[in-house]
Amino acid sequence: MEKSKNQFYPITIKGNYAGLGSEVIKNLADANGIDLNIYYVDMIRVKEGSWDVAAKQRDQELKWTREEDEEGNPLQIMTGYSKHFPEFMVNPSKTNSVEVTFRRKPIEANILESFKEIIKDMPVFIPPTITKKVPGNNGVAGELTTFDAHFGKLAAEIETGYRNYDLNIATKDYVYVSDRNLDLMAPHKPEKIFYILGQDMYHIDNMAGHTTKGEHTLDVDGRITKIHKKVFTVSKDNIHKASKIAPVEVIWIPGNHDFLASFMLALALKEHFRNYSRVTVDISENPRKARLWGNLLVGWTHRIVGKHTVWSNELAQQFPKLWADSVFREWHHGDQHKKTDVKITPIFTSGGVICRQITALSPVDKWHTDNVFTDAVPGGEAFLWSKEEGVFANFITWTGQYDKNRNKLINKHVNQDK
Repeated sequence: MEKSKNQFYPITIKGNYAGLGSEVIKNLADANGIDLNIYYVDMIRVKEGSWDVAAKQRDQELKWTREEDEEGNPLQIMTGYSKHFPEFMVNPSKTNSVEVTFRRKPIEANILESFKEIIKDMPVFIPPTITKKVPGNNGVAGELTTFDAHFGKLAAEIETGYRNYDLNIATKDYVYVSDRNLDLMAPHKPEKIFYILGQDMYHIDNMAGHTTKGEHTLDVDGRITKIHKKVFTVSKDNIHKASKIAPVEVIWIPGNHDFLASFMLALALKEHFRNYSRVTVDISENPRKARLWGNLLVGWTHRIVGKHTVWSNELAQQFPKLWADSVFREWHHGDQHKKTDVKITPIFTSGGVICRQITALSPVDKWHTDNVFTDAVPGGEAFLWSKEEGVFANFITWTGQYDKNRNKLINKHVNQDK
């Protein structure tokens, strides 16, 4: 058997066979420890071989019997006759060989099912007794877009020259940015808040410390399970805070780092808030989503790649009905941590569609430093929408590129809020 060192790579097994194909595959899998609940058959190659075998001709009729001697020792006794001839005889010999390649089933096929079982009995969210603010009726909606938080990323100022970042710092940054932007949004009394979840909220997507495609091993602060617990707590608390201002629609947009992890987060939040009417969660699997607010159409995607000129077409083709009913149209995307770039600019237009690159929360890490991708200044954004005038306000809460400046900003606002 030829096995790759990485269990996610294909496994190829070779051997001789006889019988039905399904039995052959099962026998090969059993003999080599391949679990067919986890792996599937990707390719089968069958080869037939034949050759001639020469042997002395003989005529015989022999029979073996098993007996014991007087002391009980086993004896094998041959009876019959055997006659050998001087001539040789030639007989054909035939064999069949098979080469089967197994591939591991997509990991979500196992993890998602088990995760659904885990969360199906999750306690229902019971909000404390509070005086809820009555949302306005002024045609205003809010959008909270804290993108590219990369919970679990590990960065050291001594390596990057910028600032430290770990799970605890990411938590403080995320809460600070979300709280500040909600505070800026609240006086406008929005009728609804769109809370965008995902967008590389996680730095890794599996136990091995890899992204969704498994292309890179990253610098990580903690196990994925530890990160899950922290991110779930932060998300549910922030969503609850937002729901005190206005009803909240949570919209899942996966990133290239965290497709599976962020989906499971969204699924857990959907179950947690399932009986709370002020929070709904959209976990539909289209990685791009859009909403119409009056005559404003806003779409979300993680990446804008390729020619910029196609993105107006993409919004129209993905959401033709919403496109037809809109006047103002925008894409809000993440991924690129830089606020300016030769190919990506913070705001550009494509066929009448405004494309806004949202600021990344996470700071520079060693990989960014090594590749001189160091232009980003961390922060989080929020928007205010009008049913008649489109997006009319954009708030950016910076966390600061260096630790001293970041702490100065955060401490200043924390003291003001006391």
